[in-house]
Amino acid sequence: MRRYAVILLWGITASGPVSAQQVCDSQNFNSHAAQIDCEIKQTQLKSLEVKRVFDAVMAANARFEKIPGTAPNLFTASLRDDQKQWRAWVAEDCRLQGELTMGTAGADVEQDCLQDAYSQRIKVLQQMIQTLAL
Repeated sequence: MRRYAVILLWGITASGPVSAQQVCDSQNFNSHAAQIDCEIKQTQLKSLEVKRVFDAVMAANARFEKIPGTAPNLFTASLRDDQKQWRAWVAEDCRLQGELTMGTAGADVEQDCLQDAYSQRIKVLQQMIQTLAL
């Protein structure tokens, strides 16, 4: 049952961002600002997906901690700290990448950076879920 849930979770994650990306790419925008607004909304959805998958990591961690002989809160604080530090680093890194373009493309670069980072983070978090489920 756990493996089915992880596969289902992965399937939802993999299909969601693709459809959101196609919506923004296929629209005719009246301005660059309208396109950026669409990209920001995509990024926000991806950020929410990272949160949802991280919540699944914490649930898997809670199940892991119930295994007899497992030290209480073995990974709990580290997982939370790691996620907090990762979010801060990604925000700063992507902001810097956007600024380095020194032009109107900076917003595009920043949103692309965030979306790519969120996609990668989701994969890492899913691996954590699988590891904790073993």
